[in-house]
Amino acid sequence: MTSEQKTRIEEYVKAINETAADASSESILDFAVEDVASRVLLYLNCEELPERIERIVARVVSGIFNQIINSSTSTQADSAISSLSDNGQSISFANQVKSYLCTTDDNEIFAGFTKLLAPYRRINVVS
Repeated sequence: MTSEQKTRIEEYVKAINETAADASSESILDFAVEDVASRVLLYLNCEELPERIERIVARVVSGIFNQIINSSTSTQADSAISSLSDNGQSISFANQVKSYLCTTDDNEIFAGFTKLLAPYRRINVVS
């Protein structure tokens, strides 16, 4: 994905999602655009993102952005505690922003968009 494509996708997301236009959410939006674009490229078996699907990617990013914002339980995502044990003295920290996309499969991320992406998907041939 080129920097021009990234900028266009971010502008599309900001146009359809008012929360994404907030300056305090810029780093989350940047992460979501990069990660979703990478997932789309893997899903399509392509090395370059076709310009025709930038708006589709923006709609996926908008949904993912909302999921990340809704699942954030702390103002500092790196310091959110996910588990704590007393006698074992173990504390686990969670990064909700990154863990959502790492643990979610393509069917959930691209829900409703797989039919739109299907014409652009290349067959992966293994020889």
